Amino acid sequence: MFRKIAVIMVLIAGLLFALSFPLTAESSPEVYVSIYPIYEIAERIGGESLEVHQVVPDGVEPHGYEPAPREVAGLEGAAAFVYVGLGLEAWGERGARIVAEQGGRVIKLGDHVELREYRGPHNDHQEEDSNDHHNGEDDYGQHHDEDEHDNHEEDSQNQDHDEDSHDHLHGEYDNHIWLDFENMKITAEILTELFIYLEPEGEEEFTAARDEVKQKLAELDAAYREGLKDLKHDTIIVSHAAFGYLADNYGLEQIAVTGISPEEEPSSRVIADLIEAARASGVNYIFLETLASPRTVEVIAEEAGLEILTMNPVEGLTTEDREQGRDYFSIMYSNLENLKQALGE
Repeated sequence: MFRKIAVIMVLIAGLLFALSFPLTAESSPEVYVSIYPIYEIAERIGGESLEVHQVVPDGVEPHGYEPAPREVAGLEGAAAFVYVGLGLEAWGERGARIVAEQGGRVIKLGDHVELREYRGPHNDHQEEDSNDHHNGEDDYGQHHDEDEHDNHEEDSQNQDHDEDSHDHLHGEYDNHIWLDFENMKITAEILTELFIYLEPEGEEEFTAARDEVKQKLAELDAAYREGLKDLKHDTIIVSHAAFGYLADNYGLEQIAVTGISPEEEPSSRVIADLIEAARASGVNYIFLETLASPRTVEVIAEEAGLEILTMNPVEGLTTEDREQGRDYFSIMYSNLENLKQALGE
């Protein structure tokens, strides 16, 4: 009798133990995205059905970020890894190889969006027809051309990553691709295709969320086109050359203190040239971005008699941004207001 009771008790204990865990046969696919602005789009489209992770932490400037080996190794369980490439993430190729070797999907966005060539930090003039438009097949064999994405065979998903060889075929490209709203639409399409591949039953949800994101991007583009027309100035002086896509798309000229990476230190001669250029431009403002050191910008502002405004390249959110509920879209609208102020006076 006692033996029978003991067996029953063991069975009940085992049942209660099993019920203490979710009854899901499979966990949601984990997708790792390198930087915040791409994570923002990925989370909006797939966050309800997939586990989306941001690799570069909040409050960290991504150009110089180097994750610890254990953090890169953490990508081993990823179903997919999405990154920009173009030299933005120094660790990106290692991460891509780890995911590919484990059978995960790898997407380098720099291979699929429309790129502009980087033309130097201190006087990044826009040139007619200077954008290099890269419309190629993505990791799913799909051709991206003016937002048209046809389904083809998946024939190049896990190709070898040869240290960004594509990125330098025609010179150095501007890696701030998320500051081009059309590129973000393409990114939304690519992410949607990826998520449908990973979780086919979520197709309706993913496509609806994609359409909403693309609509918000279209509204943002329209606001910039309307807000930046017929202003007094067309020159923006910025702390680093992050805003070339905005400058090209909306008829502006970017003069930058440093190049693609904000960690560069300009020489005293360069600073003197920038002060002279600022005076010659007739503008009254210089832009300082978040996550960057203010020292050089403050020197130029003082010498050239400029006021400092914020221009956020949305490379990552700060603690304050999170606390106040800011995101990619609200920050880009704030940037527009500051641009209107700087260029209208």
